[in-house]
Amino acid sequence: MKSYVDRIYKTRFFWAHLAKAELKYKFRRSKLGILWTFLNPLLLTLLMTIVFGTVFGMSYTDYAPYILSGLIVWELISSSVIGGGNTFLIADPYIRQCNHPIIIYPLKSALVNTGTFLIATNALVIWMLFVAPQNILLGVMTIPFTTILYFFLSWGIVSIASFINTKFRDYPQVMSLVMQGLWYVSPVFFRGEMFKTNVYLEMLFNLNPITHILNLVREPFLYGRLPSPMSYLYTVIIILVIWGIAVVKIRKEEKQVIFYL
Repeated sequence: MKSYVDRIYKTRFFWAHLAKAELKYKFRRSKLGILWTFLNPLLLTLLMTIVFGTVFGMSYTDYAPYILSGLIVWELISSSVIGGGNTFLIADPYIRQCNHPIIIYPLKSALVNTGTFLIATNALVIWMLFVAPQNILLGVMTIPFTTILYFFLSWGIVSIASFINTKFRDYPQVMSLVMQGLWYVSPVFFRGEMFKTNVYLEMLFNLNPITHILNLVREPFLYGRLPSPMSYLYTVIIILVIWGIAVVKIRKEEKQVIFYL
């Protein structure tokens, strides 16, 4: 294991260059470029706040940052699950020519996903400057550790997705449907108080791992308090489980990937 980690470290300039190149390519020839990363969730937040805020009778001022924080984290997860599946396919030329640890390609994708998340987080910071500026300091203080957790979460998810999609090319289509379904039962735009009248639904909401992953951003920025130890514990356990699966995949299938490209 140590030698494998050393090999990843020795190729740091290679995968760092790939990550930078992908971020640049992502916004190439766009008039607004990187601005779209936080303009998109802002505009979508406005639309969803008007629609769902009206339907659920929510205050626009309180509900908008709740949706915005959910969107930027959900985008990170969704990009890792769906887009991450193409990582090995995109890296096909490098995999064939270079004898690098194959896990560096999901690492590159996780860096891009996490970088995009950080850029989008600026939209939340700007919004909170007008709504609750007193929460900004705590939010900024907690975001580095939260970003590290999200990075390892993304890296693990992309690793698993890459191995699966290399063998089963229907993976993106299937997972798009799955993620679309999860979107409607997730706490991205549903608030906990909506389930207070039903004990079982409230329990499911509190046990939902996505709730605790989102709380790492929502608690400091929206409510001005540190995320609870339970939210951190949930997130760490999820990361460990995902990486447990990823490590099994790496050990069993790393040398087989080349035959499926």
